[in-house]
Amino acid sequence: MLTASDRRDQTLLDYSIDLQHQYQSGSSAAARKEKGQFFTPAGVCKFMAGLFTRRIPDFFRLLDPGAGVGSLTAAVCDRLLGVRSPRTIELHAFENDDCVLVPLTRTLTRCCEALNAKGHSAIYVVHQKDFILDAAATVFREPSLFGEELDFGMFDAVIMNPPYFKVSKESRQARVMRDVVHGQPNIYAFFMAASAKMLHPNGELVAITPRSFCNGLYFRDFRRWFFERMGLDYVHLFQSRSDTFRDVLQESLVTRWHRLGKQSAEIVVSTSYGRDLLGSDTERVLPTSMIIDDDAGDAVIRIPGRTEDSAVVNIVESWPRRFSELGLRVSTGPVVTFRARQFLLPESNGRNTAPLISVFNVKPFDTLWPIPHKKHPSAFKVCAESKKLLLPCQNYVLLRRFSAKEERRRLTASCFIGSEQEWAYVALENHLNYVYHSSRELTVNELYGLAAIFNSALLDCYFRTISGNTQVNATELRTMPFPGLNIVAHIGEAVRDLTNRSSNAVERIVLQELQVNDSLQKYLLSVAS
Repeated sequence: MLTASDRRDQTLLDYSIDLQHQYQSGSSAAARKEKGQFFTPAGVCKFMAGLFTRRIPDFFRLLDPGAGVGSLTAAVCDRLLGVRSPRTIELHAFENDDCVLVPLTRTLTRCCEALNAKGHSAIYVVHQKDFILDAAATVFREPSLFGEELDFGMFDAVIMNPPYFKVSKESRQARVMRDVVHGQPNIYAFFMAASAKMLHPNGELVAITPRSFCNGLYFRDFRRWFFERMGLDYVHLFQSRSDTFRDVLQESLVTRWHRLGKQSAEIVVSTSYGRDLLGSDTERVLPTSMIIDDDAGDAVIRIPGRTEDSAVVNIVESWPRRFSELGLRVSTGPVVTFRARQFLLPESNGRNTAPLISVFNVKPFDTLWPIPHKKHPSAFKVCAESKKLLLPCQNYVLLRRFSAKEERRRLTASCFIGSEQEWAYVALENHLNYVYHSSRELTVNELYGLAAIFNSALLDCYFRTISGNTQVNATELRTMPFPGLNIVAHIGEAVRDLTNRSSNAVERIVLQELQVNDSLQKYLLSVAS
């Protein structure tokens, strides 16, 4: 039990985190994950609250959508306790999970008691509502879909750790957010968009989210919409995909945005590997053009965490043409195994079969088939009904579409050489991407050159600046800058001559052919080894 002295020393954040731990001990991780509920660690709460830069106005309204037990609001209130002149403060928390309403109310009550004791005038409002179906429906002018119009007003600051789960394009939430919906939308992007609409001009939004919105086709419309309204000022990258939120299979970001105004000329970037970030000395101020790439109209957010990453970005972005402009195409393997069970075979039985290639078969440069002792099908039936799922046996570069959570390399590529195969067709499973040319067959030198570049530390570092996901999307590859095919072929020819294709030997060929400077070569060779 806390003594009176303990309570005096306990911060508002400490109090809220204690309530958070009590709630977590009485609920299951599976149930929380089902709700998309991932609580913010204490150190991250404090870090996020410290990112606000605007002067606190005399009348200050704070919004915390998807508030949980209120830890982020508590961290902001700890900062407000240090504001000397009295302020009128309104704390607005949205939460529709009945299970956390009691600890949330206790947190906000304690916050207002502490602020009022310091001479401020503080009140709180808990909105036991769905933030998208109620608040977003209002600001996106869709109240008639869901009942009477509600006026939540505008806010000076938003701090948020929104829920994380996919929603159907036909869902009620997607109907409200149709201006920002594309592909497979995720609820956290809806929270960001609605919060942006509820900010005063120059108001600030600090959010912790997955990194997936920064690139890719599904979030492209959201990025375009968001950048028309919000300016990015600060990015902090948690480079571990498991330490901050262990159930989220991608890197997490803390970002600070302001309601435009105009986009800042510079953006601050910092990184940490895990949760221990308050003492981080990795902050760098970079030109906005280094972070936001809209050359292809996709508004991609790059995050070069190290100085060397910035150098890699400069090299790759100096290549004059993009992947698709070279006639290169990338597609996803057409075989979805659970939908094609009638064609799957444990092994090849002659002319009416094709090899079934999956991620297990793809090793750097080598496509190994069959693999002994694997308990998955290794062949595919060739018949009239299966022909649409088969590809002609010709030259392809095969790329794994997924990497393990903390796998050393994000990109792994092998060569599939058609002339070396005895079959007319090959079946590629949909956890693979395959690269080919739009109008001719790739040469063997081009195959090896492409695989060498994909397997290089150079391109892996670049890819990590644009993607923190476990998945390698074809869209990201299509828009990526790439060397000319003559250079690719030169690299491939040299790689084929190697008696031992070690990572370092291949990396040296790639870096020398692409004229990478000595200091960066040294760094990339250390990464490759």
